[in-house]
Amino acid sequence: MNEIDISDISELETVVAAILQEVTHTPKESACVIALHGDLGAGKTTFTQTLAQALGVQEDVTSPTFVIMKGYELTDQPFSKLIHIDAYRIEEIDEMRVLGFETLLQEKGSIICIEWAENIEALLPEDTLHIHFSLQGNKRSVTITHGTN
Repeated sequence: MNEIDISDISELETVVAAILQEVTHTPKESACVIALHGDLGAGKTTFTQTLAQALGVQEDVTSPTFVIMKGYELTDQPFSKLIHIDAYRIEEIDEMRVLGFETLLQEKGSIICIEWAENIEALLPEDTLHIHFSLQGNKRSVTITHGTN
């Protein structure tokens, strides 16, 4: 487990760089899943925006709260696709089947960021990278764990 204190949200670039280095050097036969945990405003969407920017996404990345999922094609990157899921509105885990979530998990070359991942915890693969964001005043802490939450 790694815990990182950040005083400015721009410091997420360092966190993203470290995570990208780690996940690109770990060959996988399926998608790379990053579960994002934390209260509203803690930094989950900002993390995903920073990750998307690091991966070369040119589009505006916003939280897919109402559409649940957005996808971004990547070029000249170790990954071919970034999938951004917001599970905040998921009430029944079966709702993820409609999105083809099980198929997404099998897509080698995809990186999947899931906000409010605790709502679909039972569907997450064992090797999921969990990132917990906490906000106390102006101080943010980011805690990174591997495997089960």
